[in-house]
Amino acid sequence: MPVATPADTDVARAWIERWDRQQEGYIPDRETVFDVIGDAVDDVVGAAADPVVVDLGCGPGSLSARLLDRFHAAGRLEARVVGVDTDPLLLHLARSVYGTLGLTVVDHDLRDPGWTRALDLNRPADAIVSTTALHWLQVDQLGAIYAQAAGLLRPGGILINGDHMSAATPVLEATQKALEQRQTSRLGVDGREDWGAWWAAITADPSLSGPVAERARRASWHPEHEPIRHEQHVELLHAAGFAEIGSIWQYGRRHILAAVKA
Repeated sequence: MPVATPADTDVARAWIERWDRQQEGYIPDRETVFDVIGDAVDDVVGAAADPVVVDLGCGPGSLSARLLDRFHAAGRLEARVVGVDTDPLLLHLARSVYGTLGLTVVDHDLRDPGWTRALDLNRPADAIVSTTALHWLQVDQLGAIYAQAAGLLRPGGILINGDHMSAATPVLEATQKALEQRQTSRLGVDGREDWGAWWAAITADPSLSGPVAERARRASWHPEHEPIRHEQHVELLHAAGFAEIGSIWQYGRRHILAAVKA
């Protein structure tokens, strides 16, 4: 991959900051979600000087970067965070801004079982994390990824997935949506740029024509399907062989679900 120039880094940083603001329109407490995941990872890695963390569907690296910041602030300069995603434009942003800070980005589709080999880990991971990325998958695809993730973790390692997870009943589902809408309004983020507007804007940026063209060539998209319920996530994690599974944080439909490998 070509080395990012200062101009590349400035452009990418501006788009990541705009991405973060856009995402807060859907996840008003996004920074809290990052903090909870970071705290859980810290608890699992303990005093290890060189933890290994994998970020599934890392996008432009927002969660990965916050984990690296934590590790570096604690003097864990040998910590390794590996982000995997299949969107070349988002990976370009992550690589341009966070590549020099220690983030390794891997361009691979999680639906392809080869993603585990593409990570090129030199030892089992301490933690595997994800935020608002895995809900695009079909149930069978998610089950396979959970099983593959279990194979990457050391005993006692943890998988943490922060995402929208539907309730089992329509009444609770409606209540959860109402809670989220009220929180979005209360925190003043309901007028943020939306997903479609952000993508329309970034794909029109001439300085990103290369990764934009590559994204168009791959014709990647997010298919619509029935949302995966919280109970289904738990069932899939049990089937994948995780020993202890439960939500460590929730607001409305937003769960942070953790699973510990035996």
